[in-house]
Amino acid sequence: MTTFSIRFLNSNDQPVFLQVDPWAGCYVLKKGEEIELIAPSKTNSPSFGIDEYGDTRILTLFDSSEYFVVKDGKRIHWTEYSTNCDEQ
Repeated sequence: MTTFSIRFLNSNDQPVFLQVDPWAGCYVLKKGEEIELIAPSKTNSPSFGIDEYGDTRILTLFDSSEYFVVKDGKRIHWTEYSTNCDEQ
């Protein structure tokens, strides 16, 4: 099994929405904010797709059954990391 990491940084003036599928985890990144997602892959060649729709990015993780959000250097399971999409 392999673990892979993906970082998103918003350098736009407006907020960017990030959705992580197939779990529909949703995060808002304000200008200068960054998020790191870590996911174990069931294969040695992890794959993912990124679709962009205006201010929304949809990250689809393939061959993975879970992901973690890195907060203050610690991995937090996505179900224990509250999303901030409702704040907008």
